[in-house]
Amino acid sequence: MKISVRTSARLHLGFYNFFSDGVAYGGLGVAIENPSVVVKVFKVEENGVKIVNRSSVDISDCVESVVKALGLRGIGIEVLSAIPRHVGLGSTTQTVLAIAYAASKLLRLSYSVRELAVKLCRGRDSGIGIAVFELGGFVVDSGRRVGENRRILCPTSVDSLPQLIFRASMPRGWSFTVIIPAMRRGFDEVSERKAMDMPQEVSKELQLELYKLIFLHMLPAILRRDIDTFGKALTKLQFIVGEYFSRYQGDVFCCKEAELAVKTLLNYGAKGVGQSSWGPTVYGLVEGHVAAKKLCEKVLKELRTIGVEAKCLAVKPRNRGAEVAVEV
Repeated sequence: MKISVRTSARLHLGFYNFFSDGVAYGGLGVAIENPSVVVKVFKVEENGVKIVNRSSVDISDCVESVVKALGLRGIGIEVLSAIPRHVGLGSTTQTVLAIAYAASKLLRLSYSVRELAVKLCRGRDSGIGIAVFELGGFVVDSGRRVGENRRILCPTSVDSLPQLIFRASMPRGWSFTVIIPAMRRGFDEVSERKAMDMPQEVSKELQLELYKLIFLHMLPAILRRDIDTFGKALTKLQFIVGEYFSRYQGDVFCCKEAELAVKTLLNYGAKGVGQSSWGPTVYGLVEGHVAAKKLCEKVLKELRTIGVEAKCLAVKPRNRGAEVAVEV
């Protein structure tokens, strides 16, 4: 018997809080259909762990963390596809949860997704990856309640994870043009600790502006299927978030390539834009999948003329969580 799990990348759309009233990093994000993680887990006669990686992505650290956290022995792990690492698409969370959830089902360990997240130190800064693994769609989390020292540590229980406070299916007609600049990488899990471990307060005026963008504009807009209002609010929020993290990444965006890609997306009519997590992936929100493909072509052509090489994906939102299947 084999247990297969398929999950997909996510776009992290930013934070509406950094630190206020003992809560850090309330965030928002959306699942997208591609790229994806597909893994199969099965029993083997050997006492160790057999790994077959058929993707071109190195996920050895992810496998190692799951094996160690769950004490796995006598199983095989086959990776059929994987999300590119450290480009802002949530690869680590989706990969470790996919492997761990498949192993839990195979071995009848009865762990929930959130229990596995705690064991694997997921949800340390953001609960978006966990929520989209569970449910897909557009999600907003509560952030994490932290102590007086403000130090962000691994969650110790399901209750200490960021809680899901809003989830909605993305409108069917909305799509994303996703640009991944070549030869650039965002922060990895080790590098980002300097930026994330000690969240800083912002002015009350700026905090109010973030709350307004989320709760007065973005959430009602997605329920009304109002792409213009949603996109404008998203863009404004992204620039505020980028300014906050500029002390760590050097500017509003992670690199010149990401900045140029964002400007080009806006110039060619994207309704909303932003950088996903630490980048270098950036995205543009558009109405219609055909429009997303055409925007890909225009942006890539424009970027090449100024010497920027990149990959572009036209992707639809994914309004469902991870798929689990049993193969006998």
